[in-house]
Amino acid sequence: MLRAIGKTCFAHAYTWAYAGRALGKRTDVTLQSMPFIVCYHRVVENFARAVKHAIPSMLISTAMFEQHIDWLAKRFSIVALDEIGSHIEFPERFSRPAAAITFDDGYSDVYHHALPILKRKGIPSAVFVVTGLAGTSRPQLFDRLYLVLRCLSSRGAALAPTVSCALLSLGIESPALDALGQKRDDPFGVMTVLLKALPQRDLEKATSMLEKSADISRDAQQEIAPLSWEMITSMHRNGVTIGSHTHAHSLLTSEKFQTACNELCESKRILETKLRTAVEHFAYPDGEFNPAVVEAVKSAGYRYGYGICASRDPQAPLLTIPRKVLWERSCLNAMGRFSSAVMNCQVYRAFEPKDHCEHDHSLVRKAGEYARLH
Repeated sequence: MLRAIGKTCFAHAYTWAYAGRALGKRTDVTLQSMPFIVCYHRVVENFARAVKHAIPSMLISTAMFEQHIDWLAKRFSIVALDEIGSHIEFPERFSRPAAAITFDDGYSDVYHHALPILKRKGIPSAVFVVTGLAGTSRPQLFDRLYLVLRCLSSRGAALAPTVSCALLSLGIESPALDALGQKRDDPFGVMTVLLKALPQRDLEKATSMLEKSADISRDAQQEIAPLSWEMITSMHRNGVTIGSHTHAHSLLTSEKFQTACNELCESKRILETKLRTAVEHFAYPDGEFNPAVVEAVKSAGYRYGYGICASRDPQAPLLTIPRKVLWERSCLNAMGRFSSAVMNCQVYRAFEPKDHCEHDHSLVRKAGEYARLH
């Protein structure tokens, strides 16, 4: 509670100090040259119900989503990604600060709950699709992993030892889960370590093994179902920009270079075949990129690439365009209500330390491997 109060007080002080930004009384130079792009994932009718078996930071309720959109629409021109891309590429300032709405991962609830709101308000948007899951009933691998870890945790299982044993039985080297300390039994913490440490193939093996000992509800799996191709085609026909989010949602910095290239090319090929149009926009899964991955994205033929932080590669600015992830609780005050002041701080990244990013965008982890493969 003390942290929430401090955050709320800071937000109001920041908004008061930069009143023009919040009230639209002056044009902000930064957002004239680099627009604000928001990234959402899932849009659900009831956050309290959905959070029981889904990753909280992936969720936003329809009511909160509409408050976010209304706040942005009063202060920004909300435009399509193509328009933003052309302004950045050639460079040209917007007459009014611009914003764009994007959704990662291609969940079907975006089609059911978010798009009707945006259509009613006449607001464009973009959806980044995982092509290997589109048209199937298979949830994202990380959603499956979180579900099974949460299920095991609810049964009182010690997650770190349980997962380590499963990995060892498969001949997979286990990451240092014990280093999580008190979070070694936290489903989200364990999931995050596994996602960053293991390639997709090993994650699939481990998740499948853990699922055998857990009772995952069918309803929970259906709620995180991906978009069908009929939904994707319908959105495309109605002006929604469709972009790539790889073929299997692999964290490209954890994969071999050739695997990353295959993911990027296959996703682009499938989308262009299905939609019969060029696909120029790509979003990095979990915002993970480094120079080699950026080069792979460029080689695959994408024109624009999007992260989920403020970091950019000066050698490839069009392929490292910043976005900000927002969710149900990201713009709440100490009373648990939507706060215009907190939203303002999120847009201007006032809560983020300068030049700090939780992602490693260097080649440190894979330098030897990338050098060998090149």
